[in-house]
Amino acid sequence: MRICYLFNSSTPSSNPGSIQVVNTCAAISELSHDIRLIVPNTGLNLSLKKFYGIKKSPKLIKLKYFKKFPLGLNYYLFSIFSIFNGICNNSELYITRNYFTLFLLILLKKKVIIEVHHDLKNEGRLINILYKYFDIFNNKNIIKVVAITNPVKKYLISNFRVDKKKIEIIPSASALKFKFNKIKKKKMYNIGYFGSLDSSKGSDFIIKLSNKDKKNKYFIYGGSKEEVLRFKKKNIPKNLQINQSVQYSRIKKNMSKMDILLMPSNPKKLRSLGGIGNIAKYTSPIKLFDYLASGKIIITSNLKVFHEILQNNKNCMIINNLKTDAWIKVINNLKMKIPMVNTIKKNAYNLSKDHTYIKRAQRILKFDHH
Repeated sequence: MRICYLFNSSTPSSNPGSIQVVNTCAAISELSHDIRLIVPNTGLNLSLKKFYGIKKSPKLIKLKYFKKFPLGLNYYLFSIFSIFNGICNNSELYITRNYFTLFLLILLKKKVIIEVHHDLKNEGRLINILYKYFDIFNNKNIIKVVAITNPVKKYLISNFRVDKKKIEIIPSASALKFKFNKIKKKKMYNIGYFGSLDSSKGSDFIIKLSNKDKKNKYFIYGGSKEEVLRFKKKNIPKNLQINQSVQYSRIKKNMSKMDILLMPSNPKKLRSLGGIGNIAKYTSPIKLFDYLASGKIIITSNLKVFHEILQNNKNCMIINNLKTDAWIKVINNLKMKIPMVNTIKKNAYNLSKDHTYIKRAQRILKFDHH
């Protein structure tokens, strides 16, 4: 099948949306479909294979005119040009996350799958009006609505009366492949965090934690060069190393050196990329699935939405607050209970096998072709 993924974000880049979209497209390509990914002319000048470490690359089309992230008028123009490109290629199916693109595709009676990752609060006025007054999500040309988590599904049903049979919950995935290693008892553990430096995701908390817990070494991988430099101006303890985000193909190498992986997200307010909105209720972070795939022990704060994937003391350790003492206590306890820790690690590793991009792509494309 000829498929077109329309995505208005920098590619290749380390932003989580790009990582997810490219890996989903690569998996669709591995399933023997002809897929093109249409993006603005932003992002790095590297091949998708090199940057993301994928086996089979979708055809990447960068629309030359859009040299910056498409905002304002360019947001609408990008949608129009990207659809035009897809039509010229006789695409049989379109996939997008963009609501204006979806609206245009429906007007043109194209078959489309929409991926929804959070509420529509950060969308412009026009989008909110269109979706409120027109029953767009229930249009017969929308083959499937992919909701990243159950709260997203509930939100779509209660706010837009979307037919629940049309929605499928398909969480994030990981493309990383690790060999499973048991943890050994050591005096000092390497404790890592991979992801955004936004304080709502826990970077400031890790500074406080490493300041108090001098027994272990801490590592942060995330953010741009400028963000990392800004961060280093804070009072950084000697046992904490902050690095800028690494390209996806290199994450495995850095993650392999860790013993424990942290996800201290703020359960009340979790900002999305660009520091806007609140996705605490809806999120399905890619790093969670990469963490599972690594087979490391995961310590996370308690977000209700994480319980769709995680179970305390079964495949991770969940802590109900963001108090450093509570986290240090759990870290110290792990050193005393090595057999239990290895069981939890193994459960996480096994669970990750259900969340590969190939399985994600198969689920997205499973529908009646009539």
